[in-house]
Amino acid sequence: MTHLRPARRRLAIPLLTAALIAGALVFAGAGSAAEPTEHIYANGQTYTINTQAAVDLEAPAGVLAQAAPFYIIGFPVAPGTTGPITLPSGYQPQNNGLPAPIPYHDHIAADVNNPLRRVVELQYSWAYAYSPSFVPLTSVDQLPGAEASGKLEIVAPGAPDPYQHWTNTVLVRPVVP
Repeated sequence: MTHLRPARRRLAIPLLTAALIAGALVFAGAGSAAEPTEHIYANGQTYTINTQAAVDLEAPAGVLAQAAPFYIIGFPVAPGTTGPITLPSGYQPQNNGLPAPIPYHDHIAADVNNPLRRVVELQYSWAYAYSPSFVPLTSVDQLPGAEASGKLEIVAPGAPDPYQHWTNTVLVRPVVP
């Protein structure tokens, strides 16, 4: 295992971050209709992100510090559920049964201008998700109220905020025009 001296380590993290961002911008700039994208919410609006860029499942501390929170809110489903779902409210999740660790989920970005996105996992409660009056959360500002009103499940007992599981995963997901 190679160890970097502190001075080189301080230089390596910003260079790695710059390389990840540059790579992401190249992918975004070279976009095509066939390019994989997903929709995300931020500040009550819908944006589209490029999903071809890098993923770091165990990002170093410097990258974690530079990444903006990226909330992935899972929908509870019965075991064995496959394919798209439609909730009683008529809503369909942004990621609707596609292969992923959480196959049914929505996304909320804390900062649409930062392509470095640290994954924070949350989950809607069964009662709220399957209520005919379900409305998706579309802004980080809505999270405290959703936690307090029972719209979200506890996913990280003992954590400072038990409704949020902060991972060490960073996705490079730039917004596409």
